[in-house]
Amino acid sequence: MDVIVSRVRLAGPLSTYLYRALVPLCDVDAKRRGRCVIIQAAVGERRIASTRLSDVMAPDAWFDRHLAIACGGAARLSFVAKRIEALIIRAIYPEMTSHLPPLSFLLNHVVEDASYRVTIRDLNASFDHLAPNIDTLMAGDLGLFQGCDRRAA
Repeated sequence: MDVIVSRVRLAGPLSTYLYRALVPLCDVDAKRRGRCVIIQAAVGERRIASTRLSDVMAPDAWFDRHLAIACGGAARLSFVAKRIEALIIRAIYPEMTSHLPPLSFLLNHVVEDASYRVTIRDLNASFDHLAPNIDTLMAGDLGLFQGCDRRAA
């Protein structure tokens, strides 16, 4: 499965950036696509229909949302997805040092906007498998390594 990882500088005098990791819809299990939030991810000059990691990773039962909310599943799913997003982002952009990706991140230097499409292991319905080990999970467990952006298409 592919993930689009991007870094975009926000307007203003400070070096503040937005980092995202999104999954192209074509890599999402066909049964889930209609239930995903669609976000347009930029890769170069193209825009690709994508979605959040939480929609991809959610267990099948998640789409019975009334059960997930009552059991507190929404918070746990969001945490696990954000933690995995941070692992993916840090494999591509080592300057991102946060354990969870913040809404914006202030750097002490200026870097260019960039986006990469990288291949990772399939995350469709992976929440139940990944959540128990989230505190010890590493980028390598997702099939990523430092510098994998150099091979990205």
